[in-house]
Amino acid sequence: MTPQRRAPGRYLDTLAYRCTPDLVGDDAVYLRYLSPETRSLWENFERACKDRYGNESAQAPYSIATTVLSVLSGGYVYFEPGGFQPFLASREPIDDKLLCRVFTLTHGLAHGVAIHEIDLRRPPEVAQSIADTPQKKEYLAQHIQPQTGVQPVAPNWVYRTVTWGLAQKLAGPWAIRDGLSVTLRPDVTGGLVVLDKPWESDQGGRYALSRTALSLETVPNVANPVLMVTSRVTRISDSLIFSRTVLAVQPGENRPILEVGLHGGGGARTISRYALEALGRLDMDYSILQAIATRSQAEQRMRAQAIAAAGPDGKAKLTFPREHPGQIWPVLAKNRQFPIGVGTGMHHLRVLNKHIVDRLGDLAQPIVARATTLTLPHRPTDAEKVSKAEVDRRKAAREAGADVRLRGKGSAFPDPASIAAAVKAAGFTKLRLVCLWYRDETRLRMIATLAKTYGLATEGLDPRDGQEIDLYGGTVTAVFHLMDDFLAHGSPHGRTKALKPAEAALDSSGSVLVGTWCETHVPTAEDAPGLKPAELEELDAKPQTKMILAGRDIPSQYLLGKNAKGIIAPKTPDHPSEMALLDLYRSLGIIDDRIANALRPETRHAAYGADRIAHVGFHIRQQNNRKREKGAPKAVVTATALVPPTVAGDVWQLRGWSSTAARWQPYRCAQNEFHATNYPSETGGKKSHRQRWDDIGAIIERALEDLVEELDGRPYVVTVDEDSARRIWDGLQNSKQGLHPDTRKSKYWLPGYTLPADERPDAVIRVNIADNRVPPPIGYTHVLSSREEEKEGETTKALYEIETDFGTPVWLLCNVPRNYDGGNSGRLGSKYTRWDAKHSVNSENKEERRKSEIPEPWYSMTATEILPIALNDRVSHEALAFATAQLCHQTISWSDRARYPVALHAAIQMDNDHPQYRRTAQTADEEADLDGEE
Repeated sequence: MTPQRRAPGRYLDTLAYRCTPDLVGDDAVYLRYLSPETRSLWENFERACKDRYGNESAQAPYSIATTVLSVLSGGYVYFEPGGFQPFLASREPIDDKLLCRVFTLTHGLAHGVAIHEIDLRRPPEVAQSIADTPQKKEYLAQHIQPQTGVQPVAPNWVYRTVTWGLAQKLAGPWAIRDGLSVTLRPDVTGGLVVLDKPWESDQGGRYALSRTALSLETVPNVANPVLMVTSRVTRISDSLIFSRTVLAVQPGENRPILEVGLHGGGGARTISRYALEALGRLDMDYSILQAIATRSQAEQRMRAQAIAAAGPDGKAKLTFPREHPGQIWPVLAKNRQFPIGVGTGMHHLRVLNKHIVDRLGDLAQPIVARATTLTLPHRPTDAEKVSKAEVDRRKAAREAGADVRLRGKGSAFPDPASIAAAVKAAGFTKLRLVCLWYRDETRLRMIATLAKTYGLATEGLDPRDGQEIDLYGGTVTAVFHLMDDFLAHGSPHGRTKALKPAEAALDSSGSVLVGTWCETHVPTAEDAPGLKPAELEELDAKPQTKMILAGRDIPSQYLLGKNAKGIIAPKTPDHPSEMALLDLYRSLGIIDDRIANALRPETRHAAYGADRIAHVGFHIRQQNNRKREKGAPKAVVTATALVPPTVAGDVWQLRGWSSTAARWQPYRCAQNEFHATNYPSETGGKKSHRQRWDDIGAIIERALEDLVEELDGRPYVVTVDEDSARRIWDGLQNSKQGLHPDTRKSKYWLPGYTLPADERPDAVIRVNIADNRVPPPIGYTHVLSSREEEKEGETTKALYEIETDFGTPVWLLCNVPRNYDGGNSGRLGSKYTRWDAKHSVNSENKEERRKSEIPEPWYSMTATEILPIALNDRVSHEALAFATAQLCHQTISWSDRARYPVALHAAIQMDNDHPQYRRTAQTADEEADLDGEE
């Protein structure tokens, strides 16, 4: 993919290209830097809006101004009134007088002044100040000149606006294959959309669009900014009034597709009334926005008529006309069941890459990443390579009654002896799995999964309620209880009393470790007729029962027994059931021998063995308030430490910590204590965003200080997710790599950096999985050494090292989704795009029948970016990158690879399993619920 001959090896192909001055060319934007005085005036305006609306989270409604300016100036406008250097940027110049009038109207409308009463001859000070700000034509190439040995240094406005011109360069005909071409049209976000050939459902009338997003990002220790290209399926709703955004075709030539946010509640969404009034007052053409408003009004009338016809006791339903959207494309608000699947597939990305290279030529310089020599551990789920004679021998042995289990043929589980060893290492004599159910189908699934796990025959395995059955040598047992009253959706009242029939099984005295495996389903109107989804959520038994069990220090995991289609009849193997059981082991803190096997160091890393250090993961998340919730967003912090044994060959330990119970303890205890209480609320009065992030940093520093005592001198590394952690620690940011801590703006530089030098972590490992900030993999090219030849491959699971320009390397671990790589997946999208998706065929001849490919998800590869940041000289960056990849490849609660390594993944799951973590309701597709949910 590069002009010069590359050295032999395997190279990753990605949709990531160096954004050089030559690539940008003479692209320019018109820029106004807001002065400190103007920024202060805007902040005063925002404070007035907060007071007016009585909401600390309220912002000045500058979307009025940006919507109006987008319509007036051709589409490309970006306004950022806050931040380090506030600015207003546009692709076309904006007249000063027009700008003043727009912000005068924005100011008046935000203060509740009627549109006809706003005096345009007397602009407020903030509007006049913005209009008086000098407008300068800035050439983008001047701001992305690479500097030797440092990260790209460019103003924020460059990252926001550079894709405007790049999208224009890529717009136009896109050849998909011989005889098929579509048109890429630029949109106002700096991306591309295909409108002329939308994807249509099998029955017709439902549509989805191909959208391509362009974003300018940085890659650690690469001198140029990097253009990342991602592609997705955007599903189009048949109703506008339930959508949050809409795509609209502007009148006129060569104008980008508008993307406009809609205002109002569910069932009444429409274009901003303020924007319409402002454009009307300015006497400008805004016919496309009027068309959106007109359609919204028509749909609202249809809805009102349907509700009236249904009467007070009726359940009003409305199916909207399903026609080609024409100019207005409402984006589906919820990712729910839809007759067109998500995902564009791998071939789509490769064809897109070819289009980019054809259009940009040698200016499209791809990021270069070469495969490492990492040998990934053999997992129980990996196919075991045995001879046919050995297969026949095992088959004969099993038929004779011997306990011979074929590893790697769908088995997700560790060796039972390893589970028993972990139970005993935790100080218990026995593990009792208490299975609580209310449908016999789910009970049978649990029995079958336990039998598979422990190599038992299912014939005759039918325990009665309360009977304790032996699963493995008296060390692992199971008990089943019918608990429909305890598990039924409804009020929390009386639920603890309903648990009494299982009291004996739940008794953990006598050094018994107890875990519960419970049945559940998402509550629907069938469980409580007449209630809205938000009200149904309050009756959900899963969070209620989980909190009760956690209060008794008993971990729980749940198995879905029913979905929107009815009682679940799983395929073979029953992956959901297997994953639920594995996740229960994780909740119990069981670390089996797979982890030790995964971390066996290679010979060249013997001097710094990842098997001799503790691997710590911190998960940080902010949960925003729901409707009617007040106060600051809740900050959630959980952590785990995967601790090596003091004696080689012994069992690894998993420790846990949370901001609710800020002490290190066995993982199951930490999770139970966390789950038994509500998420913590902010204390200490109103705080700024900076103060909140600094408070989290201080909490984590204390947690690491406590951990040092727990580890008793053993070295450790800390792993965090870049997206959630970079606001706390400046040293994680790409722009700070190689710099001194004195350059930080935040209070903390890196996790543990405030500790004494001998107590700090050896390294901080930053991982990133954000698709728009990690080079998207699309395949690989193998450069052969024996002859001048290159071979291309479609997918790869290898670890690749990015060729950086300076500093420490960064690695990419490529992942192939199991749904794509599974035996029955068909690998949809690997050879053709959705434009050639096959429709269903019904036939009496079985060989001619075919399932439709249109509603199926089409998967693509993903990547985890790994950046080890050393805090002392003895660290091997490569050893830590290899260990991180190995701990992603071998998980403790999943049968395939995870995108996060074990310690961070376990910390995230502790949060995901919390009773207050939001459970997504499954909704029907075909009709809009006129009570407000689509």
